[in-house]
Amino acid sequence: MQRLLSMRRQDVLLALVAVLICYSVTPLSAAPHISDPFAAPLDVQWQEAALLPAFSADLDAASQWDRYTVSAGIDPERRAIAGRLRLEYANRAADPLDRIYFYLFPNLPELGGRLDIRSAIVDDVPVRVRYESNRFLLRLDLPATLPSGAVAHVVLDFSAVAPLDASQRYYAAFNRERGVLTLASALPMAARRVDGAWQLATPLFRGDLVTSETALYDVTLTIPAAWTAVTTGTAIESQSDGASRTTRFVSGPQRDFTIVLTRFPSISTDVDGTRITSYFRPENAEGGRAALDAAANALRAFNRRFGPYPLTELDIVQIDARKFLGVEYPGLIMIDRRLYTGEREGLEIIVAHEVAHQWWYSLVGNDVQGEAWLDEGLTSFSQVIYQEETGGAIAAERELDGFRATYLRARQAGRDAPLKRPVSALRGNYTAIAYAKGALFFQALRNRIGEPAFDRFLRDYYATFRYRIASSDDVRAIAENACACDLNDFYRDWVLTAAPVAVP
Repeated sequence: MQRLLSMRRQDVLLALVAVLICYSVTPLSAAPHISDPFAAPLDVQWQEAALLPAFSADLDAASQWDRYTVSAGIDPERRAIAGRLRLEYANRAADPLDRIYFYLFPNLPELGGRLDIRSAIVDDVPVRVRYESNRFLLRLDLPATLPSGAVAHVVLDFSAVAPLDASQRYYAAFNRERGVLTLASALPMAARRVDGAWQLATPLFRGDLVTSETALYDVTLTIPAAWTAVTTGTAIESQSDGASRTTRFVSGPQRDFTIVLTRFPSISTDVDGTRITSYFRPENAEGGRAALDAAANALRAFNRRFGPYPLTELDIVQIDARKFLGVEYPGLIMIDRRLYTGEREGLEIIVAHEVAHQWWYSLVGNDVQGEAWLDEGLTSFSQVIYQEETGGAIAAERELDGFRATYLRARQAGRDAPLKRPVSALRGNYTAIAYAKGALFFQALRNRIGEPAFDRFLRDYYATFRYRIASSDDVRAIAENACACDLNDFYRDWVLTAAPVAVP
């Protein structure tokens, strides 16, 4: 009962702060010398700045992606962001739409924050703001039915507040603590539709939260000049008046737009045209350098083995995160502070894991709640690839040994499960199945089809599903095409059932 009362009190306080910031944070579109982001529809051409030249043609597919334009101010002292978002939303389904849903991730109880929609306009017509699912969902009933192939223009005035020093209680990717304000998934996001149905289930915190389609973001932020904005994408315009700085960012094709504010120093390096930057506490400079080196080695290795990373920037930020060691967002990685002061090997492999997620989750998407093994299993196996590339066969075998031990403990305890199982059905064995068994599946596939075919599989899977959502069946199809063989029994035993598979 005491916890319930304190949570209600916090909700009231967050609501009051949200009201205050609506009137205290300067809208960015009014900032001098920066292009008005709402003067015209999102210009796809500007998005080229976020992509390496060899990938500029990827924007030829821009008609398949929704487009977000954002103008917002951030007050790090109040842990608050407020502004306006415009979404150019295309109805790509065969049936007409009478409503649009948005995810409001900060309103999940585990984040401890609050995201409010102050007003909503669709095609110049004000519409009612309706919350559902304990405010996780925003529902907008359209003023007119949206036919198949048509585009609706949605404008939302929003404000959000993050908790303070909450890494031990809440998910620290949305939090202010020790000189860092993390605003992961702070922007309203259009909900997914699959086979004509809205995907509206509230995500469980047993796995990752965000399954989203690729989109384009044009985001202008005003922040105090003493702070640095670290975001998805790259900056294309910036202007300071001494007290504040206004910067315009473009994302390139990305599944989310994440914002971090920090006053930390940073160091950078370039790998194959991508600028990698590591932000860290001044007293952890050695760890900051180690994180940068690990990210550079991982990017170099994965570029060679999977296919090139197409974006111009990748950032790593040291944060306080008691509930995880590392977490990935598009173009931005957050790593727990404790790893910077301990054994460097732990920091290295966690950074490598999160860099691999830039391929498996961010570029190649999947349903992270329905088929978590697709990104977590392949990302965990990527640790083996990283060890092969940087430490050799013995280091790779040691990495596999860790996955073998984790999975076999679960199997011996009667907690084996098929890989294709939602996180809601993985109770007490999520890590053992999604991470460890998932990694071992890819090693077993490698053994089954041989090295040349497996290399083709990795590269073809990435090339085929970059910016798309892949499924378990897609993994099988790409693998069978790579080896020109039938994998029905292998797929059945590993993915569809909990058969007693031979551990590779």
